[in-house]
Amino acid sequence: MVNTETGRSTQLTPLKKKNGFFREEARRFKKHRSIIWFILPAAFMVALFGYIPMSGILIAFRSNFNIYGGRTIADAWASGTWTLANFKLLFQDATVLLALKNTLIINLVGIVIVFPLPILFALFLADIKTPWVSKLILIVTCLPNFLSWPIVVGVFQNFMSPVDGALNNILVKLGFISQPFYFFGSNAWFKTLVIFLKIWKGTGWSSIIFYAAIASIDKSFFEAATLEGASKIKRIWYITIPTIMPTIALMLVMNLTYIMSAGFEQIFAMMTSATRYDQHTIDTYLYDISIQNRKNVPFATVLGVVNGLIAMFLMLGGNKLVKKTLGKSLW
Repeated sequence: MVNTETGRSTQLTPLKKKNGFFREEARRFKKHRSIIWFILPAAFMVALFGYIPMSGILIAFRSNFNIYGGRTIADAWASGTWTLANFKLLFQDATVLLALKNTLIINLVGIVIVFPLPILFALFLADIKTPWVSKLILIVTCLPNFLSWPIVVGVFQNFMSPVDGALNNILVKLGFISQPFYFFGSNAWFKTLVIFLKIWKGTGWSSIIFYAAIASIDKSFFEAATLEGASKIKRIWYITIPTIMPTIALMLVMNLTYIMSAGFEQIFAMMTSATRYDQHTIDTYLYDISIQNRKNVPFATVLGVVNGLIAMFLMLGGNKLVKKTLGKSLW
């Protein structure tokens, strides 16, 4: 480059960064210091309840760790030794395999049956021409979501009770069964009832996000398709579904993340003396061996760690797949 004053050519040198990474962060901290005080309480709560408890993962590598019986955590920690024997129990405990099977069956059937229902319900609501009618139906179907699982299970236990339940009385009078049947005490009906109650409680609430995605579609697309002679099914298949597909994919990733958790509150509330030992899931078995019966806290920690790792890999893998195929991701 020629200097216009001296007529000499000068060589450009690359600009050096004036500030390093830490200097840049310090500058940003100083610039936004007025709002730091609002973040500190939330950061403290996250560290207290999110990160500090993660140190309990180390219990999975200790033997004879038992905090019950009046012992302190320090005493329980000092009495044990470092070991990997707790991880070997994963392949030796028959109840773990039973709980894993029950959990996967409930969640896989849930993904096949329960997951598509909110999408279909949202399509049904979007097809209603009167806005207040669709909103009223959505509000009514969302109400069960605000009931706790013990209340929901209690209502259906009374409705299906073999003593004076309305369902049994109707079935007996119609001749479908000869005597009252205890649905909640049947292992054959347990998983079916779990799926049914999930549908009854969560379909309306889960359909809100899909209904909002459908409502955001440009109406001119449907008008143009109608002028071209496209039927309602074709408009849904070629316009609605492809448009909301990123939302469907992201919600599916979130469902896959929790494939190792069937929902502790629902399963525990539904269990009876007849189904307690045959319908264990990972969540209820964790509660059983760590809190209720106090059998093996380190082994319960192992189950929790493995469960969390599987959920993390499913979330990362599903998110990467969706980002690669659809260009959308959770982050």
